[in-house]
Amino acid sequence: MKKIVLSIMSLLIVGLLGWMGYTSVMKLKKINHSEEIIQNLNSLTNILGIKETNNEQSTIFMYFNSDCHFCQWEMKEISENIEKFQHYQLLLASFEPKKNALDFLQQYNLAQHYVEVDPYLLTNTITGGVPQTFIYENSLLKKHFIGEVKIEAILKVLE
Repeated sequence: MKKIVLSIMSLLIVGLLGWMGYTSVMKLKKINHSEEIIQNLNSLTNILGIKETNNEQSTIFMYFNSDCHFCQWEMKEISENIEKFQHYQLLLASFEPKKNALDFLQQYNLAQHYVEVDPYLLTNTITGGVPQTFIYENSLLKKHFIGEVKIEAILKVLE
């Protein structure tokens, strides 16, 4: 009886370790695929279905959520300094319903920069939480900020 219990326990442990290994490898593949996509603005906008972009212009792509207090702070800062962003393309994307995102951006007079994307595609293309800021020059990723970032840091990358 002890041999049967030990055999079952051994199989369970081996199965659990195999499952953990498999999920880790799949997660790494997803992260690597995401990293490949975000390196180029064209590939990011194509996958997300964003058509109204100028890939020749320096671009700031921000991934946000209206419930995120860091995102709220960043949008407030951008709104207060919008004249500093006039020479750049600003794209704002969220996984939340369009109405919620637009209502949030309207508070900061930034609704015109909203790009509607499929939430599933967005969350599967960009790994990690919000906020995230991607800065592109000549359609190539120049800097990727994860988390809260000061406006001065964004503008410094674009200088």
